[in-house]
This record gives sequence, structure tokens and C-alpha cells, in this order.
Amino acid sequence: MNYHHQYLCRIPSKTWDDLNKIKELDNASYNNLISQGIRLVVREKLQELSTLRKNRNSLSNMVSV
Repeated sequence: MNYHHQYLCRIPSKTWDDLNKIKELDNASYNNLISQGIRLVVREKLQELSTLRKNRNSLSNMVSV
């Protein structure tokens, strides 16, 4: 099953201008570029949360020893 979520959002004009330039250079659709950006943010945040969790566990282990 391949579901799509539609979400209306406000994008700052400078960011939209940058996206337009990248779209022209990359010859990609807005949808594709925005989806790529979302995947990058999700990957980055998951990595960040994982690192924080590891640091917290390490700190807890050092204190409990």
C-alpha cells in the first residue's frame, strides 16, 4: 500500500527562491525535492536522538558505577 499525505504549508519566500534555483539546476519536481528534504530531516533527527540516548545511557552508567 502506498499512501500519500497532503499537507499545506507556508514556505518563506527566500527558501522558495532557493528551491526554484535547485529545481532548475537539478531538473526535479518540487514534490521530489521536498520529499528528499523531509527524508534528510527524519534521518538527521533519528541520528540526533540516538546519539542523545547513547550519551544519556553512558552518563547514567558512569554515575551508577
